Amino acid sequence: MEIRVATAADAQALAWLNATFNGVQMSPQRMAEQLARCSGIESALIAYHGDDAIGFACLRLIPWLCYDVMYAELTELFVVEAFRRRGVASALVARAERMARAAGATELRILTGRDNVAAQAFYQTLGYEDEDEMLMIRHL
Repeated sequence: MEIRVATAADAQALAWLNATFNGVQMSPQRMAEQLARCSGIESALIAYHGDDAIGFACLRLIPWLCYDVMYAELTELFVVEAFRRRGVASALVARAERMARAAGATELRILTGRDNVAAQAFYQTLGYEDEDEMLMIRHL
């Protein structure tokens, strides 16, 4: 397995993975544009088994105005079903953690659904803990 930071050359594979995971249909060209647009803010990590894309994770790194560390958030994590329970997700998260630490972050935040018990259990096995915070949203 190889994990690397996605580039425009990975746009087709990343668009397919995102469509499979999130249901968002995006052309490879549009995905390449999104990768460029998010450069320096959010990076996609993509996992390959040979020539096959088997998973991805997205890491958002931004400075905080009131804190002297980087804000790091894992915004996406997906592994193709046939490759689950083989360490792909753990490897993607570990790579994101290393990148976050190297950028000056002291913690990695992850949002997941309250009803996504499997994801919560997975993150807990990696040492993640529930925080006493609540996400609030207002659609604009």
